[in-house]
Amino acid sequence: MSKLRIGIVCHPSIGGSGLVATELGLGLAKLGHEVHFISSVRPFKLIEDSQRLFFHSVEAINYPLFSDPLYTFALTAKIVEVAEQYQLDVVHAHYSIPHSLCAYLAGEISIHKFSTVTTIHGTDVTLVGQDKPLYPLNKFSIQKSTKVTTVSAYQRNYIYSHFEKDKTIEVIHNFIDLSVFTPANADINIRRQMAMDDEKVVMHVSNFRALKNTDTVVRAFYLLLRKVNARLVLLGSGPYIDKIKQQCEKLDILQHVTFMGAVTHVETYLPNADCVIQPSYTESFSMVLLEAMACEVPTVSSNVDGVPEVVEEGVCGFMFDPDDALGMAKAMAGILSDQDKQQQMGQAGRRRARALFSPAQKIAQYVDCYYDAIAEDDIVYPRDLAIDLQVNSK
Repeated sequence: MSKLRIGIVCHPSIGGSGLVATELGLGLAKLGHEVHFISSVRPFKLIEDSQRLFFHSVEAINYPLFSDPLYTFALTAKIVEVAEQYQLDVVHAHYSIPHSLCAYLAGEISIHKFSTVTTIHGTDVTLVGQDKPLYPLNKFSIQKSTKVTTVSAYQRNYIYSHFEKDKTIEVIHNFIDLSVFTPANADINIRRQMAMDDEKVVMHVSNFRALKNTDTVVRAFYLLLRKVNARLVLLGSGPYIDKIKQQCEKLDILQHVTFMGAVTHVETYLPNADCVIQPSYTESFSMVLLEAMACEVPTVSSNVDGVPEVVEEGVCGFMFDPDDALGMAKAMAGILSDQDKQQQMGQAGRRRARALFSPAQKIAQYVDCYYDAIAEDDIVYPRDLAIDLQVNSK
């Protein structure tokens, strides 16, 4: 099949939608497609441009009449510029607002026509999308996308219930690179940065906001300490960090907690955990749980939204109501007190990650989606991609 020229619009964040978008672009380039990332900052895993990978920075528009940098206009203009210069076949917007809307506007403006694909990741419709002033914009951008995908069946049903009943939405689950997230990355020196050798490591990875439910993390760990010599390791940063410290001081367990702060390479820390706890109030998918599974680490989590599509209950993890701290503590104690059980559950998690969430499977689904979008828009089929891209030099 002909190779595609694909624009990827995404947040440059180290987690969530930005991480998935970056991994997708890297995988597409390996298949021979030409990929153009369009974002405010270079995604951290996109180290440098190459023969098939390009980054285009969205530069702020600063005009004295306005108090903000007009990012939506700047992004739209950059998509138009890249689409016309590089003759893009598809623009893939990760996250609905503003990316999907900007892609639509760019398509209306550009003299070069391209298809648009929007991937809904979660909070772009459950939080941002429900904001009253933004709701009609969000709904419009979904309706106007040539194709819409989302990361879980739960999320698809949510979109059908709250935004768009008539648009066909394809579920393409997130994926994991098992060569990056692997138990082989376990390192005693990194582990000793977090805990003593005789302590079991309970890990929580978070942006430490209300929806991540860190109150239950701390309460469950407090109950666990009555039975297991353990240490709570917190990866990430966010507005609830100080609240967590206060809660730990009140329960007199602060000496058993390690705050690692924001880390860019989670894959070097996760394999050193004995268990991961994620009691979120809402999760469209939960990449953290999948990453833990890939690293052969059993999980204890909430049972909400898309989580049951990731975790197999009782096989690679346990799920509870988000506020069931006692249930989570008992489950963690059972895992941490039985080395064979911990190992078996960890291995089952990695097998599940390999079987259901491999990059090859999911990237192939996205490629099929791109070709379907082009056919639906009746755009002239893309010509074979020349290996020599000098004609497209910046």
